Amino acid sequence: MNALRTLLLTAVLAMFLSACGTDSWNDVEIYPEDRAVEHAVPAVPAEPAGLGEGGASISSDVITTGTASVRTGEPESAAADLAADVRAAGGRVEFSETSTRGEQPRAEVTVRLPAEKYESFVGTLGEYGEVIAQSTQAADVTQQRVDLQARQAALQASIDRLTELMTGAANVDDLLRAEEMLTQRQADLDALTAQLEQLQDQVGMSTLSVTFTVDDDGYQPPGVFERMWQAFVSSLETMVIVLVGLLPWLVVLGLLAAVVSAVIRRRRARRSVVVEERD
Repeated sequence: MNALRTLLLTAVLAMFLSACGTDSWNDVEIYPEDRAVEHAVPAVPAEPAGLGEGGASISSDVITTGTASVRTGEPESAAADLAADVRAAGGRVEFSETSTRGEQPRAEVTVRLPAEKYESFVGTLGEYGEVIAQSTQAADVTQQRVDLQARQAALQASIDRLTELMTGAANVDDLLRAEEMLTQRQADLDALTAQLEQLQDQVGMSTLSVTFTVDDDGYQPPGVFERMWQAFVSSLETMVIVLVGLLPWLVVLGLLAAVVSAVIRRRRARRSVVVEERD
């Protein structure tokens, strides 16, 4: 009798454990992102830095940025030559500006060029003038890229799981709930994808900012007579602008003066007639 009772209790306990182990819709509803990562990305034994599965090396992702100052007799021309050479090397110009500081012209250019050509291109900066200063910074973002890819894979696995469960939804409420969760996770996946693409663009295309300034012999400030002529032309332009602004008011004042003059002449004419009649 005791053996039969023990057998029945064991069977009931097995059925209960089996029921608890089955997947349900509520499991998907509370499916957190870290749990998605566990399902999408299998656990990997710890490897030495720079090594992947089987000891294979993992390529490093490095963002390279640099700055340089170049002294040249013609900053604008040198900046244009630099931009043309960057485009020929498969790069692009992100910012370009020419200005004058303290009566001296200068030009600033920010370019993006393929990472594999960065070092060789920096070595040619001396062709545009005298390199006064140059610095390069490199940031390793390999771990950041790996984390983004893992989260991307986890979200994609969760989306695939929800898509499968939507096909077997028991009622409309379950279907609507699944669509809401699917929309949110798709938005998260799109944001992660855009972030990963931006990171890969920064890795693949290095950034270089170059400032061109003039040298002592390549630029001469204006002489005395040139400055006097510039001052005369500037004052003449100011006078013309003032006259053009006052022209409408001068016309109005002229009309008022003509009317007042006519009224005064009429009164004088009347007074002279009255005086003559009295006489």
